[in-house]
Amino acid sequence: MSKVATILIVDDDSTIRQNIHFILERGGMKSAMASSGEEGLQRMRTTAFDLVLLDVQMPGMGGLEALRIMRERHPDVGVIMCSVLKDIAVAVEAMHTGAMDYITKDFSPPELIARIRKTLLQLRAGRELERLHDVEEKHVARPMVLGSSHRMRGVVQVAEKIAAKPVTVLISGETGTGKEVLARYIHARSDRKTGPFVAVNLPGIPGNLVESELFGHERGAFTGADKQKLGKFELANGGTLFLDEIGDLAMDLQSKILRALQEHEIERVGGEKPIQLDLRVICASNRDLPQRVKEGTFREDLYWRLKVVPIELPPLRERPEDIRDLASHFLARAAAEHGRPPQTLAEGALQLLERYRWPGNIRELENVMSRMTVTCDSEVIEESDLPYDFAIEPGSLLEPQSEQQSLEAAILAFEKSFLKKALKRNDWNRKLTAQQLGIGYSTLKAKLKSYGLVHEDDDD
Repeated sequence: MSKVATILIVDDDSTIRQNIHFILERGGMKSAMASSGEEGLQRMRTTAFDLVLLDVQMPGMGGLEALRIMRERHPDVGVIMCSVLKDIAVAVEAMHTGAMDYITKDFSPPELIARIRKTLLQLRAGRELERLHDVEEKHVARPMVLGSSHRMRGVVQVAEKIAAKPVTVLISGETGTGKEVLARYIHARSDRKTGPFVAVNLPGIPGNLVESELFGHERGAFTGADKQKLGKFELANGGTLFLDEIGDLAMDLQSKILRALQEHEIERVGGEKPIQLDLRVICASNRDLPQRVKEGTFREDLYWRLKVVPIELPPLRERPEDIRDLASHFLARAAAEHGRPPQTLAEGALQLLERYRWPGNIRELENVMSRMTVTCDSEVIEESDLPYDFAIEPGSLLEPQSEQQSLEAAILAFEKSFLKKALKRNDWNRKLTAQQLGIGYSTLKAKLKSYGLVHEDDDD
């Protein structure tokens, strides 16, 4: 259920206050009243309002003076100035001081409601843009590490070449390869970097709401549309719109995306006039779009319109030389976020990470490092601290010489990891560990010797 707007009416004329109160009540809004600028400011100290209807001419503190104080103390609250006369000079001064609108008191009830709803919509859009800027600042504050392998250097070179050019970009790659990270990298180096970056995960939106989320809707456009809403295209105006998993978009919406890209304009659901936009669109997909074009599930004209600059992100298993830098980066970031002391990865742990296939790509690596920060108390993360998957998964070794060798290596790695964890639990007491594992002490010593597992404090 949407929040009902609360309006403060500040006017020295009690008849006008009551008339406006009844109009707002019939329009589904709540209101409170004040008879002077001083009383209005006092009400705003104790009550949160969305909007103020402020009279220009009042005894004592005038409307313009009250407006200046309101903008200083309550910058999030919108103000509409009201006056008996249409004084252009006063209207201009009010707008420069921070008023969002200026109306004369000969308004009709429908006109007043329409002006208020328009102003409330502007306020909501402004708050959403501030939220998007806050999200973007957090991303900028977290350095982006794309990798220094030969393939990723090529990706970065292309990204930097086209960043300042307003061309559409199509990023392809498996899930978790960092497509949104690359899109943010391009945005941060473009001439639109001060504008919003709006990311949309298309599969995460219910099918019947995708059009409204992208293009917005007018009040009453469909059941439940009780107020006007700006879509992601409008919110991204002046910045960058990132459409993730564009390959999953329904055919009927693909034509509207195509029109938006070609004409640089959209129409809200239920709208009657086009809205001109100035934004850059970056799309991403883990689908084989050429194949979907052949199957008839993706428009060919849209595919070619998106593929102005195609960039393919390789999966992590095809660039293992990046794993060390990425793992160290994610580990340091996770430690800072969780308030933990810095940790490092032992050489054996790094080798296991490099041999793993990473079906979840960079996202999986980031999650594993976050897990290590939370579950591992030691400053150095050993191979035995990693999940067993890294030692026993049949597909974890890259290019095994034979299935037998791959299985044998996985079994040995698992046994070594298992023994090391058991020893650490018992503070490297070998006799106690042998008893708990149900094996002979001499057998354990022989295994530890073969694996090179020694500790300066272990018992003899």
